[in-house]
Amino acid sequence: MNNWQHSSSHSLDLIQHLKKPYFRYDDKGKDATRTVFDSRANLIWIGDSYGRISSYDTNLSLYTRHAAHIGGMPVKDLLCHREGILSLSDDTLHFANRRGITLLNLTSVDIASFSSLNAMSFGSAEQKDEVYCAGDDLNSGIVTVDLNKGCLSSITTYSSKVKLMRSNNRLISIGKQSGGVDILDPNSNTVVKSFSAHSGAISDMDSRGYTLVTVGKSRRFSSMYADPFVNVFDLRNMQQLPPVSFSKGTIMGAGGADFVQLLPLLPTVMVVASESGAFDFVDLVNTTVRTQYLHPSQSIKEVTLSPSGDFLAFVGNDNILTTWTRSEGAGNFTNTPEIWEYPDYADDGPIGNGIPIDGFAYPLSSVGLPYYNEKLLSAWYNTIFRSSGTVPHNIDGALPVSAKTKDKSALSLTSEKTSRDITIYRYDKLKYGPRNSLEPYMSLKDLRKKAASGQVPEDILRFKSSKEGEIPPAYGKLQLSHGRYGTDTFDFDAFNKTPFSTLDTDGENVYTNAILQLYRFVPELFNLVVGCLKNENFGIDSLLTELGYLYDMMNRSQRAICRATNFQTTFNAKTVAKELGLGTNSLDCTNSFEKMHLYRKTTSNTDKLQKSLLQKFNEFLLESLITDERANESEKASFKELFGLHLDSVVRSNCNRYEKISNVVSTLTVLSPARNGFKYYGKKTGNSTILPFIESSMKRVKYIARPPEKGVKQEIVGYERTIRNLPPILSLDVLLSNQEWTIVKAGKNWLSKEFFAAISKDKPILMTNLSEYSGREPTFKYELNGYVARVDDTDGESRYVTYVRCLDKASRDFKWYLFNGYLAIEVPEDEALDISPWWKTPETIIYCDAEEMRKPFFPVDTYRINYDILYRDHFANGIRETTKLQYKLLSKEEAPQPGTLVAIDAEFVILSDELCDIDCNGNRKIIKPKQTALARLSAIRCEDNEFFGVPFIDDYIFNNEHIEDYVTKYSGIYPGDLDLKKSTRPLVSREVTYRKVWLLLQLGCVFVGHGLNNDFKNININVPQNQIRDTAIYFLRGKRYLSLRYLAFALLDRNIQGGNHDSIEDAYTALILYKKYLNLKENGTLEHVLDTIYAEGRSSNYRVPL
Repeated sequence: MNNWQHSSSHSLDLIQHLKKPYFRYDDKGKDATRTVFDSRANLIWIGDSYGRISSYDTNLSLYTRHAAHIGGMPVKDLLCHREGILSLSDDTLHFANRRGITLLNLTSVDIASFSSLNAMSFGSAEQKDEVYCAGDDLNSGIVTVDLNKGCLSSITTYSSKVKLMRSNNRLISIGKQSGGVDILDPNSNTVVKSFSAHSGAISDMDSRGYTLVTVGKSRRFSSMYADPFVNVFDLRNMQQLPPVSFSKGTIMGAGGADFVQLLPLLPTVMVVASESGAFDFVDLVNTTVRTQYLHPSQSIKEVTLSPSGDFLAFVGNDNILTTWTRSEGAGNFTNTPEIWEYPDYADDGPIGNGIPIDGFAYPLSSVGLPYYNEKLLSAWYNTIFRSSGTVPHNIDGALPVSAKTKDKSALSLTSEKTSRDITIYRYDKLKYGPRNSLEPYMSLKDLRKKAASGQVPEDILRFKSSKEGEIPPAYGKLQLSHGRYGTDTFDFDAFNKTPFSTLDTDGENVYTNAILQLYRFVPELFNLVVGCLKNENFGIDSLLTELGYLYDMMNRSQRAICRATNFQTTFNAKTVAKELGLGTNSLDCTNSFEKMHLYRKTTSNTDKLQKSLLQKFNEFLLESLITDERANESEKASFKELFGLHLDSVVRSNCNRYEKISNVVSTLTVLSPARNGFKYYGKKTGNSTILPFIESSMKRVKYIARPPEKGVKQEIVGYERTIRNLPPILSLDVLLSNQEWTIVKAGKNWLSKEFFAAISKDKPILMTNLSEYSGREPTFKYELNGYVARVDDTDGESRYVTYVRCLDKASRDFKWYLFNGYLAIEVPEDEALDISPWWKTPETIIYCDAEEMRKPFFPVDTYRINYDILYRDHFANGIRETTKLQYKLLSKEEAPQPGTLVAIDAEFVILSDELCDIDCNGNRKIIKPKQTALARLSAIRCEDNEFFGVPFIDDYIFNNEHIEDYVTKYSGIYPGDLDLKKSTRPLVSREVTYRKVWLLLQLGCVFVGHGLNNDFKNININVPQNQIRDTAIYFLRGKRYLSLRYLAFALLDRNIQGGNHDSIEDAYTALILYKKYLNLKENGTLEHVLDTIYAEGRSSNYRVPL
C-alpha cells in the first residue's frame, strides 16, 4: 500500500480525436465515459460519448480505435473478455476482438428488451460466455446474452432500475439507482439477498471472493452528499459488516467516498477515493492500517485499478488520464499479458530492373487499385445475368437449330441427347435500350441523397415516355413517405392531382392497395360494402366491415392520404390468407397449383402458369366478401349475385363415365385460346382483342388419355368447365406466358373498351357489336371499369398500378385515372388502354354492366345507422368482480348532436419497432416504420352540467399479437392488461372501440385533445379539420410543439403524468387547456402568454421541475 508515485509526465487527452474540425460545431458532449484495464493484455480501454472504443498501451500510445455503436450513442459500460472487449450503449451490445474487428453486434432490433441499458457483467465462472445486461427500463428486466450463439439467452424479471453490476464469478451484485444492492444467483436467475446499502444512491462498488464493498450518497437538506464511509458485506454468510470510514479525522476525506475497488492480488485491501482527488488504501482486516494520498487534480470522475495492482488510473473532468504506479519498475497492466497482433505488411522486395510493366514477371501487388464508391460489376448477383433478354446460359455450339418454336423473337435449339428444346431469347431493344451504348452516368449516392431529401421531382407526374423504352416517372417507384418526423411533413398533395383519396405505401402488404383502389370505383360493390356499416358487426376478422370503414374514409377524405392499417391487421389474422401465403406473417408466398385452380398447357410444352400474389389476393378478397356477408345476414347473397360465376365442371369418358359438379366462383382465369382443348385447337379465333380469350376461358375443354391397366383398355377422359351466367361484374385474372404476352402486345386495342355478351345454348357468346348476334336470348353490354397492371423495372423490381374509369358528375363524361401508391393523376383514354410497353402487364381486369357503371356512389349517411353501441357495453371478457369501471355510459337523453364537444385521448403499444438502414456515410433511412396497436381509448363529456369531465368511454382493447414494447411510462399499459385470460380490465375488441369513434364522427362531434393527428393516424381514421380542436396546434409557436404536461404546468399550475400516463387524465387536461385557450383568445392575451411560456420553456428545456 506504500510507495505509490504519481506519473506527472504520464498523461493522455482521451478526447483528442473528438477535437477534429468536423466535430467543432457539434453540440454533443465530448467526454470519456468509461475506462477499464484489460485483464489479458497490456491495454487500457476507453469508451467515449460518440460510441468509439480506444485502446492504449503502457506508454499511453494508441493501439486501436473502432466505432462500436453507430449513431453516436455514448458507451455506458466496458467488459473484458478472453476474445476481446465488450461495450454497452443505451440499446446496443457490441463485441470486438482486440484488433477492433466486430465479432458480434446486437441492437434493439435484434433484442427488443435492449432499452436504457446502463451496466453489464459476466455470470458465474462456468458462464463466461453469458453477459447479463440491465438498465432503467423496468419492462426489460435483466437480459442475458449468449456470446457463443450471438442471441438472447433469457430475460429475468426485475422491478428496479439498475446502475451498476459486478460479478465475483459466483454471484452478481446489482447496484440499484435507489441505493440498494441485490445479490443475483446466475444459476437460478433469482435474487437471493437484498441489502439497503445507501439511502440516496449508489456511486460505485466492487466484489471479489466473498467480499462486497459499496460507496454511495445520502440525501441531506434536500441535496445529495457522498457518504463518508464504505459499506462492507460478507457474501458467504449474506450479512452486512461494520462500515469502514474514509480518511477518518482528516481534511482530505471531508468530501466523502465516491469510488471504491478491491485490489486484485490482495482482496482484503481496497482503494477508496473521492471526487476531490483524495484516496486511501485500507486493509479490511485491520481498518486502522491505511495509507492516504492526494491526486493533484481539481475534480476526478473515474478511478480504475489495473489487474496487476501496479497501476492506478485517474480520469479528470477535463478528460485527462493520469496514472499512479506502485514502483518505478512496474511495466505491465496485467501479470499474464498476451502478445499483441499487428497488421501484416506485404513486402515483395525491390522491383527488378528492366522488368517491363506489361511483362508476366512484373509483381501486380505493387500496382495500387483505385477507390470505388459504387458496387463493382463483379459483386452483382448472378441472377441479374439469368433473365430473359440479357446474357443466356452457355449453349453447346454443336446443337442443331430447330424451327419448332413459334416465337419469332427467339431461337430454339434441340439437344439430341435429351430431346428437349432450349430457347434462346433475342435481345429486347425496347426493354434494355440500344446495344453497345452506355447510359449516362448517375451516381447512386446522389440518387439516395435526392430520395432522402424529400424533394418532389419536377416531372414526377409525367406518364409519357420521353424516349424509347423508358418507364415514365409516374409509373416509377415512390419514395418512402415516412421520415424522421413521421408522415406529417410529407407533401402528399404534390403527388395527387385528382379529387380522390390515395393509399399510403408505408404499411404492410402494399401490393393489395392496387386491388383495393380498383374495387373502390365499382359503384354497386362500393355501395354494398359501405352499406354494411349501418349495422353492428363485432365478429372478429371481418374483411367486409374493415373494407367498409376504409372505403367510407376514402370517400370522406377528399384527396387526403388514407391508410389501410386496420384492414391489413384483419387480413394478416386470416388463417386462409396465411395458408395461401398472402400476408406478411406467412412463410411462403406461393401454394400448390391445386389450391389455386391453376392451369397448365395441354400441348407438348411443359411450362406451367401460376397465379401471381395479386391475383390470389383478388380471388381471396371476393370470396371473403361473400363469406362475411353470409355470416352477418344469412338470407342475403348480394355479393354472390354481383360477381358470382356459376361454374359447371363435367368429367366424361369413352367408358360412359359421367360426373358433374356445380359451384360458384368469384373470378375467371383468362387463358389463351390456344391452351383450350381439341374443340378450339386450330380454330381461327382472331385474337386481336381480349374477347376470344374471355369466351374461350368461359368454356374450357381438356382431354387426357389414361394409359391402359390390367383388364381395362385405354380411355379418353374429357374435362369441361363452363360458365352458365353473366353477372353484373366480371373479375378477370389474366394468365398468359411471356411469349403469349409478346404476341398480344404486338397488336393494338387488345383491351376492348366495351362488348356485348349473351348466353346461347348454355354457353356464353361475346361480340363487339349487336349486329354480329342473331339469337333471341337477352344481351348485356359490358364496359371496361378498370384494371391493375404490373410494372417491371430493368433491375427486376415490380410494382402495381391501377387504372380506373369513373363518371364525372359535372360533365357526365367518363374519365380515366392512374393510381400508383399515393400518386394519382388523370390520364387520357389511349394511355389507359395502351398495354404495348414492355414494362406494363395487365393482371386483373374488371368489366361492369353498362347500367351498373352509371349508378351513383351512396355514402354511408344515406342509410339508417345503428348507434346503440354508444349507450351500452360490449365486453370481450365479461365483467369480473374486481373490475372497477371509471366511466358512466351515455344515456339516450345525452345523445351527441352536430358540434358536440368530446375530449378524447388514446394510448398505444408497439408491436414492432421501426427498421432502419444506415449507409456508409452514416445517413439513417427508415426501411419500415414501427407498427402500433390501439391499447386504450377514453372519451369524456364536455357539456357544462353536472357530468362535465365525466368519461363515457374508457375501453381497453385486447390484443392477441406479440407486443414488443408496452411503453408503460407513456401508455400506462402493463403486461397482461390486454390479455383476455389474465386482465382485470374491461376489455373490448378493436372493432367495438373503432365503431364508437366512427359513430361520433358520423354524428358531427368535435374532438378535443392534444396531438390528435397522431392519435387518429394510429386509430386509422381520418377526421375533417373542422371537427378537431387540437391544443398542440393552438399553443404552437414556430415549429416547437409543447407537451401536454408542460402546458398543464405552465398554464394550469397542474403537475400531471408524474407517474405513467392516464388517458382519462390527459383527455380532461386537454379539455381544460382548450377552455383556457378560448378564454385567453377572448381576452386578447393569447400572444403574450405564448411569449411567456416559450421564454420560460427555453430556460428549462421545456421540462417540468421535479
